[in-house]
Amino acid sequence: MELLKEVHNRSQEVGQAYQRVHASMQSGKVWTGPTAVKWTTEIADRHHRLAQLVRQMTHAIEEELHRHPAMVTRSQAELIRRQLTGRP
Repeated sequence: MELLKEVHNRSQEVGQAYQRVHASMQSGKVWTGPTAVKWTTEIADRHHRLAQLVRQMTHAIEEELHRHPAMVTRSQAELIRRQLTGRP
């Protein structure tokens, strides 16, 4: 659950990662011309790709968490530990 919480907190940072730069470029006051337009489009594409990756990561973590019970008995925990470590 801590990992999911951390991903959620970081996703807010990701959501804002390129916003200031993109807004500045779209204002037309920072840089203009064909190269500026191309670069602004690339920034928007990176922003969308990063957001998509965060959604995929969040989904994968949630799926994995749902595969396991929230609480297990001591004997279940020992069995899981032995399976993960390969020790009897």
